[in-house]
Amino acid sequence: MLDRTKLFQAINQVSEKLFVDLSDELSLAKMLWQQIVADQYFDQKIKAASTQLLVPAWQETLDKIYSLQPFEKPYTVASVDGSQIYPDRHQGTACFLVNIGMVDLSYGVSGKGAQLSTQPFVYPDEHDFDLTTDLVNCRRQELELDLGLELSKKIIAQQPTIPFVLLFDGSLIFWHLQAKEVEVKDYFLCRYLQSLDQFYQENILYAGYISLPKSKELVNLLRLQLCNFNVSQCEDYNKLDHLVDASIARFFLKPFSRSIVFENQSPVTAYYPKHSRPHFFYADFGNEIARIEIPAWIAYDQHLVDNVAAIIANQVQKGYGYPIAIAEAHEQAVVKGPDREFFYHLMHKMSMQQNKKIAMSQKVQKKIRIGV
Repeated sequence: MLDRTKLFQAINQVSEKLFVDLSDELSLAKMLWQQIVADQYFDQKIKAASTQLLVPAWQETLDKIYSLQPFEKPYTVASVDGSQIYPDRHQGTACFLVNIGMVDLSYGVSGKGAQLSTQPFVYPDEHDFDLTTDLVNCRRQELELDLGLELSKKIIAQQPTIPFVLLFDGSLIFWHLQAKEVEVKDYFLCRYLQSLDQFYQENILYAGYISLPKSKELVNLLRLQLCNFNVSQCEDYNKLDHLVDASIARFFLKPFSRSIVFENQSPVTAYYPKHSRPHFFYADFGNEIARIEIPAWIAYDQHLVDNVAAIIANQVQKGYGYPIAIAEAHEQAVVKGPDREFFYHLMHKMSMQQNKKIAMSQKVQKKIRIGV
């Protein structure tokens, strides 16, 4: 049981680190932003600079904005999201479960409403890789891409003339694979990129929505300006440590507008086919500034970018601050406590039916019949 009095004391002890005054950092950042926006050669200086900082590439004026126009045509949006039960050695089972939630929402389409569904997948121990939480997460993302592609093709086949977008919760950049072993990275990256290529081949619009983004690619532009492009020998580098890109976007975005499209240049994107390389823009949806990621083939087409942005804006409005399709997919996918208990109950029951009883640890058995 949580001791609330002691909790108050614990939070109070670290309050200065938790609740930081950002006024000085914001003032400095705004001044630096105005400097680089006014510098017509800044992008050339970035290309000429030798830096390890992750910075984006761009084509248009840095502070140019686009209004998010209302999407008034009929459209369909879909989303997939996954949840999981990680392996639990105390339950005696070398397996894990991934549950995928799928949502198909149509607006202004006669005879078509909301379609909600879930699909569970159970994986036994995989001898090729260690059965870790990282492996489960990799499998979940693979399933999200595969089932998202399958769902999208089905929807488009049924209504080929209706505008359609598939929304993912999170990034299209596979950051989690950068630090993995070569075998794991190659195995999953190959599958991920095959799915993304299928979206391209089938001309299926898709995007990743990142709420409360923590990216610092725009902040890194300010750091280069602050340090005169010599970050390694600059003592002022950490003066912007607490800021994120959304902080910078607030300097120039208006409610229901978006930034220009930037190209992400992280090392992992070098593995992507050119047409699938992740691009992004920031959008002010009123309640928050979100990061929207799209593949290059969409980013290069102004009309497609406008349609994707407008449909997402409409979804945010319908979801009172967050895309309703993504929220519903998450609700379908989430595995709650009783679901987890049923999963293990079913596993134990089926093991006994096959005369292969699973041995639970004493820790689990104690939780089942807790005593005083």
